[in-house]
Amino acid sequence: MQLLPEYKQDVPRVERFNMVARLTHWGHTVTFLLCLFTGLVLFLDGVDWLAAIFGGYSGAGLVHRISAVIMTLVIVFFVVFDFKGIINWIKDILRFGLNDIKFLLVFPLEFLGFPVKVPPQTRFNGGEKGNSIVTSTCVILLVLSGYIMWFPAIFPAGWVRVAYPVHDIAMVFATVMVCMHAYLGSFHPGSGESFWGMWKGTVRSDWAEHHHATWYEETYGEKAQTDEAE
Repeated sequence: MQLLPEYKQDVPRVERFNMVARLTHWGHTVTFLLCLFTGLVLFLDGVDWLAAIFGGYSGAGLVHRISAVIMTLVIVFFVVFDFKGIINWIKDILRFGLNDIKFLLVFPLEFLGFPVKVPPQTRFNGGEKGNSIVTSTCVILLVLSGYIMWFPAIFPAGWVRVAYPVHDIAMVFATVMVCMHAYLGSFHPGSGESFWGMWKGTVRSDWAEHHHATWYEETYGEKAQTDEAE
């Protein structure tokens, strides 16, 4: 069983994500997973086997903090080197409209493998927009609460008490979203092409036109060519 569609170079392709966005995505993925597994060592009881992977509980704590710092630097890297991309990402998320609602209504059928007609979507579909909002919020909460927990002496006691449950709740929601995103963005039938967009930067033109018709038309279609001519 082939989990990912074959990457085809001999078909028309269009750029979906630039190098900075891809480095940020994978940097965040690796550091989040390291923070997750080392955090579970501290969060759960009876996971000595998991702690052993990182050299014990103290080792897990060290890896957790180092990964958190690198995750922070990855976010800074994204802001510094692709601030325009962040603004465009936020603008697209805020373009949540009727077609996004229609997408969310038909998506359960597509998820189960039924053929559906996807309403025209912008660069990110309705589900991806929701994922962007929830995941980004959780990551911000994880980072802020994590540093408060790390340096409790320099923050008000009330902030420190709140930081612990916020960190745990944000971790649970972020983990759920990351698992869904990993499946839907890579292994779900019909969506796997998006993996190549984040790995190699491009996707098939026909896939982009079908799954993100509005974005394709605005960026690569007749509308884009007309705008360039003007």
